[in-house]
Amino acid sequence: MVRFVGMRHLALKVSDVERSARFYESAFGMRRFGGKGGRPVIPLVSPNLNDQITLSSETVGEAGSNDARPGEQGGVDHFGFVVSPGSKLDEVVERLTACGATFLRRHEVAKGVPSLFFRDPDGYLFQVTRFPRFTRLYIALLPILARLRGRPA
Repeated sequence: MVRFVGMRHLALKVSDVERSARFYESAFGMRRFGGKGGRPVIPLVSPNLNDQITLSSETVGEAGSNDARPGEQGGVDHFGFVVSPGSKLDEVVERLTACGATFLRRHEVAKGVPSLFFRDPDGYLFQVTRFPRFTRLYIALLPILARLRGRPA
């Protein structure tokens, strides 16, 4: 049986890999790891080591595609980051704009789940969400709650 355990990474085409790497390092505390032997590719990993963004200014991507251009969303609407439950959203806006992001708007994903939308230096749309403290537990319990209510999970 195949069991997926999460999403590995997001690969972005950027106009300047160094500038974009500095943005994600300073904005989100991501760190560089590995490399591609002198190619204009920089992989970054999140502080919890669970998430990765690979930045590339190559014209042809790893999968052989050359359709995407830096900053073009294509079929992807946005990608997201999560801040800790105690984070103040005004401080998030201040930090990310100081790092080079453009703040767009606030949005409430659900009652008590605020989020913010920004554009990175290449124009990619991303979201920052602050979930309540027990969100993971609540999400894990959803199938059980659905069964108790007599609904399919």
